Amino acid sequence: MIRCFTVNFSILTGLLLSSALVLADDFATKWDEAEAKRIEAAELGYEWRDTEKILKSAKKESEAGNTEKAMALVAQAFEQSKDAIAQSQREKENWASRVPK
Repeated sequence: MIRCFTVNFSILTGLLLSSALVLADDFATKWDEAEAKRIEAAELGYEWRDTEKILKSAKKESEAGNTEKAMALVAQAFEQSKDAIAQSQREKENWASRVPK
């Protein structure tokens, strides 16, 4: 019985560790994507104030082992960057309509 428990525990531990490694790889990929979007928004002159701070917080959370929170922060930063890029397009198209004639 103890041998069976030890084997099952070892398998479970291995699965958890491999899941953690996959999450870490996924975090790195998602972080890189969010950082690229942030840079794109910054190059357009529309980076939002907190996006870089959110990405830094995500990296700290990941390093502390809080992968779920880190992934949520990365998703938030990515969405902010997408919204900033969309804002730049709207402003590019609509600025003239706000100028008094």
